Amino acid sequence: MANKKIRSSNLYLPGKQWFYRASLVMMLTFGVALVVMSKTNNPAIGKLRTNITDIVTPVLSVASSPMSAIHNFGTWIGEMARIREENIALKNENVALLAWQTKAKAMEAENQSLRELLKVVPTQKSSYITVRVVSDLGGPYIHSALVNGGKAAGIKKDQAAISDNGLLGRVVDVGDSSARILLLNDINSRVPVIAERTHEKSILVGNNSDAPTLSYLAGESKIRVGERVVTSGDGGIFPAGIPVGIVTSVHKGVVKVQPYVDTTKVEYVSVIDYSF
Repeated sequence: MANKKIRSSNLYLPGKQWFYRASLVMMLTFGVALVVMSKTNNPAIGKLRTNITDIVTPVLSVASSPMSAIHNFGTWIGEMARIREENIALKNENVALLAWQTKAKAMEAENQSLRELLKVVPTQKSSYITVRVVSDLGGPYIHSALVNGGKAAGIKKDQAAISDNGLLGRVVDVGDSSARILLLNDINSRVPVIAERTHEKSILVGNNSDAPTLSYLAGESKIRVGERVVTSGDGGIFPAGIPVGIVTSVHKGVVKVQPYVDTTKVEYVSVIDYSF
């Protein structure tokens, strides 16, 4: 029975081989015919070629779309990588610029403070030592300021100290690299002053408040509210003409003066090395 099946399948082999061979010959013949006919000007052949092109073109377009998409995606990836690198570079540059901006603003503020300080320098022949206010570390004086300059910088006891708005006080303690300045409103402070309008001389006396008072005025004083008070130069400690403050109150013989210098905002101080 098995032998019969083998024989029957063998009978079909020649037929199959003939079919495959005939198909290959027909395809080759058809292809050659198309090539030959494409060289002619036969309208029918041209129309057939056009129809085939119309059919094949959409297929080729669809087939090429993935490749085009892949190419575009690769281009997009490259562009995004470039943009990311530029963004990182710009961020780093921005950080550097902000650092320089901070330094520039600090230098501008420091320069402005020093320029303002020059406005109150007295006209007498003097030398000036500019130092920075550090802090108030306490001591025998209630109102005083510590600066980062001392004997090594040429600072001496009893020298006058001015800020950008006027007189701050005088040096009372001096170390090698630091000094303490007694402020105008300390109870131990005494400064010879003169009123600019009336030319009345007196002593500005600290009272541990924000408004020191004028003492030793004449009985018929003509000082009025709003009058400027400057150093008189008496006593040989403070040069004449340094702005001190403005009269804010005259009541029952008590004259109060508001100092020009706000001690809470002082950053730089010039110590005056003054001699007659």
